[in-house]
Amino acid sequence: MVTMSAIKSPLGFMKFIIISLLVSIVVLSYFGNEGGRLYFGLQDYLGVGTAGGFSIIIPILLFTYIFDGSIFVLESLVSIAGAGLFLTVGFITLSSYSHPEYGAPAGKALAGLCITTGAVFGLNLALTICTMRK
Repeated sequence: MVTMSAIKSPLGFMKFIIISLLVSIVVLSYFGNEGGRLYFGLQDYLGVGTAGGFSIIIPILLFTYIFDGSIFVLESLVSIAGAGLFLTVGFITLSSYSHPEYGAPAGKALAGLCITTGAVFGLNLALTICTMRK
């Protein structure tokens, strides 16, 4: 059964925030270098894999909430992995673009978006745990 009340819940709202951050990361990574590809720093494959993978997983979790599914344990594990991976990618990207040779403002913005996404995943984990305890 389709229920739109899940979208109005804090967890549903968090999915929209995460999806918008993920779209921003993917678009900035693809077009951020004056129309060219902006790399995630020295570990680019980790950033591309993390951004691409979570851009697929998070909308699926949102659709599960819309169709009245209860997958709090899976969401907790996804939030732990997302927080860890995005914080790691953000700090690697930030350290790569803080070098004088590679110091691009767009690279620092990409790092900031990744770190923010990791923090939002941490907040999502806290909300999920609070919801599971009810």
